[in-house]
Amino acid sequence: MAKEQTPKKFIIPYLRDVDVNTKTAKWLMIASFLFSLMVSIAAFTVFRDGILREKDNPLVMDKNGEIRKTYDIYNDGYETVTKKALVSKGHELFFRLEPDERQILANIQQSFYLGDFRALYEFYQSQGYFNNIVQRNSIQYIKQDSIVFAGNLGRFYGKELIRGQGGASVEKFLVTEFEMVQRDRTDNNLYGFYMDKIKVIKNNLVAEESIRGNELNTINALKSDIEHE
Repeated sequence: MAKEQTPKKFIIPYLRDVDVNTKTAKWLMIASFLFSLMVSIAAFTVFRDGILREKDNPLVMDKNGEIRKTYDIYNDGYETVTKKALVSKGHELFFRLEPDERQILANIQQSFYLGDFRALYEFYQSQGYFNNIVQRNSIQYIKQDSIVFAGNLGRFYGKELIRGQGGASVEKFLVTEFEMVQRDRTDNNLYGFYMDKIKVIKNNLVAEESIRGNELNTINALKSDIEHE
């Protein structure tokens, strides 16, 4: 008796379904692999770009021991902060004076990298201003009030406080004006900006006081030597 064969109509649909399912699973695997590959490439690109940005903008330490990050592209907020830091540092170097000729000269020379203070230096030097500070053993401090910008034009508002021997003191308003220009960063100027055409537009007396009454003549002599507009 011949073995009964299974009708083809029961075999073919089954095999067809298996073949379709196998192909579907195969394409799903390929699609999943391609998607995973694209995600990996995108993640690697983002990671690489972040590393390169950090490499291009390293942390550096300036001569004053301050840690700074050198950016090549500024946003408005960071740019304003950087400009103000430059203005503050430049004025501190130039206007804060100790009764030490070498220290005065060293600080002023450093300020030249941040702004065009040479004209002011030559004027004060011709008037014996720095020699007067040293000879009278005086100290000049600077107090910053505010720094404002209008386009490339900037102004520094503050006060000078000069203390002489015996507690004699002179306090003056200080307002300077300058043009802010962009410069390449160097070891002596990490800010990337420079104060050009600096001029003093206000340097008026605020107040004076003496701990001892007999210091009044010293104050008047000091004031007459430094009262330059």
